[in-house]
Amino acid sequence: MSEQENIQHQPPVTPPAQVEPAPVPPAPVPAAPFRRSPGLALVLSFFPGLGHLYLGLYQRAFAIFLCFAVAIWLSEHSHLGILVAFVWFFAVIDAYRQAQLINLGLTPEPVMGAAKAKTPWGGALGFGIFLLVIGVVLLYNQFYPIDFTFLEDWWPLLLVLAGLYLMAAHFREKQRQAKRAAETDLPPTGPGTGI
Repeated sequence: MSEQENIQHQPPVTPPAQVEPAPVPPAPVPAAPFRRSPGLALVLSFFPGLGHLYLGLYQRAFAIFLCFAVAIWLSEHSHLGILVAFVWFFAVIDAYRQAQLINLGLTPEPVMGAAKAKTPWGGALGFGIFLLVIGVVLLYNQFYPIDFTFLEDWWPLLLVLAGLYLMAAHFREKQRQAKRAAETDLPPTGPGTGI
């Protein structure tokens, strides 16, 4: 057969059928956000920490309850009874304000099980170390009583140490932001940068 006959006997090439793309499913309708009642948060906070539990701010609730318990202990063992009133009023006012901020969307909604950025001393590790230290001190106190009366005079040292820790964390974060900005040639952002 000649080449012309081969070309004539080949079946005509048909273009492939064009398949229409599948329709894009509609975007899910976001559920209406659960509004928190500031009044209920305020009333529940008459017992410090309970209003924050209602709001879903579990770490804040635990911290406020712990501060309230420490304030009661300090009022019994020293002349710091004013701390009880301070912590109580703070808990009530803060629960009311947090509920308002959550409703306005100005603070991130607390979500159970959401992935969070872990800090070296945050999360389970930090809480585990805290429980371990407290447990060892209390166990030691069972067999060899520890005299905690020195805390009546030296408790402000805890405030100084906490302040130093927060200041160091602030400056470390500023250095990280400056380093990140230098790597990407972007101005640093965040609190205290004016942006």
